[in-house]
Formats: sequence, C-alpha cells, structure tokens
Amino acid sequence: MIEISDLHLTFGIGRSRVQPLDGVTLSVAKGETFGIVGESGCGKSSLLRCVSGLESGWTGAINIGGIPVSLVRKGADCRIVQMVFQDPYGTLHPRHTIETALSEPLRAQGMDRSAGRIEEALVSVGLSPSFASRYPHQISGGQRQRVAIARALILKPDVILLDEPTSALDVSVQAEILNLLADLKNDRGLTFILVSHDLAVIAHMCDRLAVMNGGRILEELRPENLRTGAVSNAYSRELIESSRVYAVR
Repeated sequence: MIEISDLHLTFGIGRSRVQPLDGVTLSVAKGETFGIVGESGCGKSSLLRCVSGLESGWTGAINIGGIPVSLVRKGADCRIVQMVFQDPYGTLHPRHTIETALSEPLRAQGMDRSAGRIEEALVSVGLSPSFASRYPHQISGGQRQRVAIARALILKPDVILLDEPTSALDVSVQAEILNLLADLKNDRGLTFILVSHDLAVIAHMCDRLAVMNGGRILEELRPENLRTGAVSNAYSRELIESSRVYAVR
C-alpha cells in the first residue's frame, strides 16, 4: 500500500539547515499496522507529514496504492490518506461545533454534507449523534479524539496516519481508543502507520515497526523483538532498555 524510497526533507539553508529526514526507505503492506519509534526529533512526525501531503519540500519517492504521489496533492488525491494528530483539542476549532468539524473535509472535497453522513461518522466511533451540536470544550479528551478519528474516516481513506494518538489522553481512556482503532482497521481494511513513544502500544498494535534516529531508519523489527530485546542495533537496544526502566519506576 505504501512504498517510500530515499525520502529526504530539509529546512533552512547554511548554518540554520536542518534535515529531519535523511534517506528513509520503507514499505507497508495493505491492511498492515506499521509502527515507528524513536526519540523526539528523530523524524517520525516529519515522515507522516510527507506521506499525508502536509509537507511539500521533500525529495525521493512516495507511492500509495501503487501510484506515485506528487509534492502538492489536490482533490481526490487527498482522500486516500488521512491523519489523526496527537492533541485532539488543538486540532478542533474551539468555536466550531462537532458537526462543522466533520463537515469541513466533506466541503473541501465537494461531497455530500448531509446530517445522516455526520451521524454515521459519530456512531462509527462510539458517539451519539447528539454530539454534533456540541463544542470541543463540552466533551472529554477521549471524546475529542474520537471526533478526530471520525473526521479522518469520513472521507473513507485507505490509509490512516496516527501521530501519538493516545499520548494526550488519560491512561484509562487510552485502551478504549486503541481498541476502537483496531476494530475500525479490521472492519474497513485500513492500513495504519502508528507513531508512538510508548513501546507497549507499538507491541500491542503493530505487525512490524521501524526504529528511527537522526532522520534515518536504523532497523525494522517485529513486536516480539521489543518483548525479548532481540535487536541488532545498539540504539534500538538502549531505547528498549530505557522503556523498561521507566515502566518499572
């Protein structure tokens, strides 16, 4: 479903030059959940932004569904890949109702914005249709993230990019959101790329994962490698060990 080859992304020039991505190559099969782990600033979110079309200054190649994507995507090309961000409150306009938030991607794509479509989207993420008239400050963090997921799904994409989708939520709510995502993936045959600092989440959700550092992919692993610590790269080993020490404390 996703083929990325020699992906580079650079910001600035001269001494201010920063290179978030330095030759990333990976592939994700249709229906797979692919995880990306690494420390802050290693390029995880930048990679998702390139795949989603939010960054246009990259070089290399990105193919989605066997079709090369352009630097600037328009129209129907934007429906194929949708993204769920880390902060569900920051991605919802505080003065717009939930109905308006869900209608916006439909309006941008020239699609039907009927009340029935909005209700269907809310019900699909476990929310009552009555939520359509509420504002973001009137619902909980977990409910806001469900709205963000509904907004990503309303265009019926093939690929969902998840950038730390549970890190801003209470621990008691995180499992609910992860289970919801797993159910939606299975029901709709979706392909996920999941970025998370929580290795337990990655081990639970993902079929494969990549360890990133300095804008590069150091190695690809299976979830069992996280559990057993059977990795070949020293940085990957340190990342796993630090996660275990933190969990114990």
